[in-house]
Amino acid sequence: MNHNFKPGDLALTLISLSILPAGSVVELYKAINPGDNLGSARNPIPAVRRGWWCAHSEIGDRLPFAETSLMPLHGDFSPEQQKAREVEA
Repeated sequence: MNHNFKPGDLALTLISLSILPAGSVVELYKAINPGDNLGSARNPIPAVRRGWWCAHSEIGDRLPFAETSLMPLHGDFSPEQQKAREVEA
């Protein structure tokens, strides 16, 4: 699932992660590629899939989200696409 995200885009979180609940609006900060370190130098945690470091206005830390756990808040949402999304929900 490639949404053609880019830094600065806004997205809706589809899952809860740490202190940020699902349904939160985040700003995409930096792309994460498989193998990138999500932890620290002392405690490395390799990314398993493509994702994004995300920032939230009320949370100081940046959080990593898999790209599949983010829904873009940009683009053309035609009535047909919106209707399809409503049926899926």
